[in-house]
Amino acid sequence: MRFTALIALLLLRATILTGQDRYYYTGKSYGSEAVYNPLYLVLNGSYDIIQLEGHSREFLTFPYGAGFRNVARNIGSPFAAISHYGVGHFLRHEVFPLSFDVGEAQWWPNYQLHLIGGGMTYVAMREWYETHGFAGAAIWSIGTMAAYHILNEVVENGEYQGWNVDPIADLYIFDVGGIILFSSDAVNRFFSRTLNMADWSLQPGITFPHGTLQNNGQYFSVKWKLPFSESLHLFYYFGLRGLLGVSQKSDNGAAISAGIGMRAVRLKTIDNLNTKTVDLRWNIGFFYDRNNSLLASLFLSDYSDEAITLNIYPGLFRVAGLSPGFWGIYSRSRGAIIGISTIWTPGIGYSFE
Repeated sequence: MRFTALIALLLLRATILTGQDRYYYTGKSYGSEAVYNPLYLVLNGSYDIIQLEGHSREFLTFPYGAGFRNVARNIGSPFAAISHYGVGHFLRHEVFPLSFDVGEAQWWPNYQLHLIGGGMTYVAMREWYETHGFAGAAIWSIGTMAAYHILNEVVENGEYQGWNVDPIADLYIFDVGGIILFSSDAVNRFFSRTLNMADWSLQPGITFPHGTLQNNGQYFSVKWKLPFSESLHLFYYFGLRGLLGVSQKSDNGAAISAGIGMRAVRLKTIDNLNTKTVDLRWNIGFFYDRNNSLLASLFLSDYSDEAITLNIYPGLFRVAGLSPGFWGIYSRSRGAIIGISTIWTPGIGYSFE
């Protein structure tokens, strides 16, 4: 009880420290910012893990009850879970960057996606609620963050029953830490203006005839202007993909970026403590954005389930006075999947498998 109260006080303190400047969400009517809202955040962030091989995309029949019970058991008894796992293992694998071995670097996504990505998302979602007239926007944002992160842990847990320290590190250390860290205006100025950080997540869609969730995934981009050029930036795109490259920005705010790297394709359990690592495959990405709001992306990958992925966001093309988004996936095993998205509702797609 005291531990939960401490977390609540820290989060309350974060809402008091909230600044007034807009950093990540400014109400653009085009690109990835136009489709940014709480529902898209849940579909992209909570179900992020189903991009990996072996995870069902039939999200309506997911074993939510079993997943929630096990997550609740572990976050309700964090010290017992850590004791079972081993304090040293927990600190070395989940918390501190002490090893870069792929089997021991569970801390890497914790820093990228929960501390930095989660902190940025807290501010962007707070700005979304402010823009749309919600009183107490910081509280709304924290509530949204809690809901989508807990659901994320439930989806990752699946039917597994037993001790699991991953949700403890994610929720109590890195998610809370991200909200507190990004309650600083100095931190937000650095990430939004020096690194040009943005949410470049995909456009999730419910596809027929099987009712699966496709083309979802939470991703972020950063661009750091190279000191010897006014237009060239070092570019990094991260989530379950990690791509490093360059970005060329024009005077009108449009930019073309390209990166190469790896993407996670499947999870592997490597010991009897439910420690997991990932298999990786090469991935190449091309991007077109305007004022840091993504308008189009194309991915080519060695991952057979998503060999080619194309996303065109609202605002790039206009059809009969409307400007919807379009997306398509080519799978070597399942064939083609295509979809259409709008600003407010999840996309609708069709699978030809």
